[in-house]
Amino acid sequence: MKFYADLPMWLHHNDQNQLQIIHEAASLLEANGFTGSLLFYQHTTLDPWIVATSTLQATKEHLPIIALQPNTIPPFTAAKMIHSLVHLFGRKVALNMIPGQSPSELRQVHDTVPAEERFDRLVEYIEILRALLDSNEPLTYEGKYFTYHDLQVFAKVEEDLKPIIFMPGASTLFQKAAHQSVDVAIQLASPVSQLVKSFDILYDSHVELCCRLGIIARPTSQEALEIAKEEVPMRFMQIVKKQGRMAGFYTEEEERIYFPVEQGKAFRGPLLVGSYDEVASYFRQYKELGIKHVILSCIRSQEDLHHVRQVLDRAGVMDAVQPVS
Repeated sequence: MKFYADLPMWLHHNDQNQLQIIHEAASLLEANGFTGSLLFYQHTTLDPWIVATSTLQATKEHLPIIALQPNTIPPFTAAKMIHSLVHLFGRKVALNMIPGQSPSELRQVHDTVPAEERFDRLVEYIEILRALLDSNEPLTYEGKYFTYHDLQVFAKVEEDLKPIIFMPGASTLFQKAAHQSVDVAIQLASPVSQLVKSFDILYDSHVELCCRLGIIARPTSQEALEIAKEEVPMRFMQIVKKQGRMAGFYTEEEERIYFPVEQGKAFRGPLLVGSYDEVASYFRQYKELGIKHVILSCIRSQEDLHHVRQVLDRAGVMDAVQPVS
């Protein structure tokens, strides 16, 4: 299993030295066995391409996963930037291909592509991007959303340094687009008992599967629950858990451990809450069901990393890496 963290979770607008924080966080994550970091794109965040450069400078193998939306830069610009990073650092990067997430930001840039067509546009974008990274020959492409004639940007990248392409989503449109064009499909982690159904056509396909979740674990389940109460909206959790119970959605184990929190003040995605051993036992099932990548949306500090490592070590899902303080 490969693990990634949301690097922006370490940053706050009032931090004085964000560059130092990025370097230290990326180095610490790498030293503790994390494959890479997810870098967001929003109008309010630091530019993910610039942050990616900083993580490459601070690490030896850590993989920046750069959020990329079609409305932000054209595919030939993305190809050129990827080629430049590969040429300068001799390292690969990854892309998190997003169809267009924030309605407010889409309105600001007058992106009028209907929501039901955005994954189609994303597929075209990825096709062009891959073609430009495959060859320096002129590219002619005529699609619904992009048209190029004899486009030549000299962005070819060697096979072993081509970017890994991720795509997040949950809808049928997402599943079809991911099956057609990406390497890794990301979903908010469903309960283990619903996992195969949630990935649908992507399960057991050529696309590798990635879950996004948070872990709040402590030596005892009561300690973990008390921490969770401080971090997430308990009323929301209780309502959703009740709905799931009434529908027979959860197993007895999931009743205790799995919390379907979509967004709290510090987390994105559902939470696994319990003692180290309880969460490790449950988490191990994701690997057994074929999940190869996990994005952990709960690591904001060295202390958080320590508690997460306790779970991953007990679950036996991470390569043997000694925790580094």
